[in-house]
Amino acid sequence: MEEDKTAIEELKEFAKKTNREIDYKDETYVASGINPRNLVKQHVVISKPTENEACFVNYCDMAGIGDNSMYSGFFFPVYFPSSTLIQVRQKNILDKVNPFFKKSEFTTQSKNFDSKVFIKENDESSADKLFYSQGTQSLILDIFKLDPRLKLCVNHINVGIVPELKNKSTLGVYITEQWLLDEAIIKKLYSLVGKLKMKIQIGHGVNS
Repeated sequence: MEEDKTAIEELKEFAKKTNREIDYKDETYVASGINPRNLVKQHVVISKPTENEACFVNYCDMAGIGDNSMYSGFFFPVYFPSSTLIQVRQKNILDKVNPFFKKSEFTTQSKNFDSKVFIKENDESSADKLFYSQGTQSLILDIFKLDPRLKLCVNHINVGIVPELKNKSTLGVYITEQWLLDEAIIKKLYSLVGKLKMKIQIGHGVNS
């Protein structure tokens, strides 16, 4: 009986099939403290530099905190201040039925878009630039339709493990607590995030 492949093995196969470069690491280390234990740290980065794609980054560190402990998704540089923080997610049924639900801190001029997403930001000027285009809004909604766990954030995740993204403001489309392994969804995200990257580059001067 064939053994189940690990997440890293599945992603290595995907990179090979799609002719993309891959960098990966899987290590075990001992946590310090009164009760030391073995912890795991892993990452897989898939890219195709010649085509200026967003990087597909998968990361896990059992000692990490919050979203930075385990995430999986697509990241690319954006020309926003490093202090800018923007978080966007799809609204769910709990948002609609909870009378104490906090409304978005930021709204656009599109009632359709605002009714479907929750936005949190600390930089209204950057948020205006990011969401000004109806085309960008439509792409974000199309991305969220692929998987309700997906988030879109600016500078919320530290992707310093990727040299070309280190010390840069980045936009990420990702999930947490798990890695994206569904090949069909990964391919669709490559396409949609690629379109989003291009639209932002054209409209707002994103670093390539």
